[in-house]
Amino acid sequence: MPGIHRRVADEVFDRLHEQIATGAVAPGDRLDPTEIAASYGVSRTPVREAILRLDAQGLVERLPYRGVVVTGVDLAAAEDVAAMRIQLETLAVQAALPHLTEETLDRMRELHEELRSRVDGPDAQQAFSGLNREFHMTLYRLAGSPTLIRLLTDLSAQAERMRLHFDVRRGRADDDHARILAALAAGDAEEAVAATRDHLFGALVMMMPASFGVTPGSTLDAALRTSGWVPETAR
Repeated sequence: MPGIHRRVADEVFDRLHEQIATGAVAPGDRLDPTEIAASYGVSRTPVREAILRLDAQGLVERLPYRGVVVTGVDLAAAEDVAAMRIQLETLAVQAALPHLTEETLDRMRELHEELRSRVDGPDAQQAFSGLNREFHMTLYRLAGSPTLIRLLTDLSAQAERMRLHFDVRRGRADDDHARILAALAAGDAEEAVAATRDHLFGALVMMMPASFGVTPGSTLDAALRTSGWVPETAR
């Protein structure tokens, strides 16, 4: 029965993804299809399909003599992507704010509420990516720059692939989005930029080891300072 088979593969994928996102299965850990099939009480076929999906998302890789192992996030790439996003998304906020309408604000509030209602649901990870992206892009499209939107879409896709390694339920998006909405409603461009910057920087910090710090003179340092950040006043 194709429909039943597909549901089993989806369930295996969801369970494995949950283990990776929560850290129950750590980077470098091996995923043995035979062991997984036995522990889940399913055949190897849906397990293989689930692992192929994880591979396509960059969450696992096949290594010689080891088989399938969980990948980690390239922390240098994560920092670089965050720097570019901070630079361009704060620019987008400033360019969009003069064109903000109550209709756009209402749409962003709707997306914010939907995200809040689904973040603890069974499809939290997938729902978060789509709703979070649309929340921000709804504002950024007002900047009227197709080139800027293309760049931000690409950077957002890279960030979403990295975010798949983490449990979005532990994130700070709810408070950050509320802060962005409040700044936009007040017409406070400086606060809207600061809220967006802190949102993106906070998401990066969640990915990094506890010893992480901003290296003076790095692209991240430059992007943060351009948006008004200084270490002494970081939130």
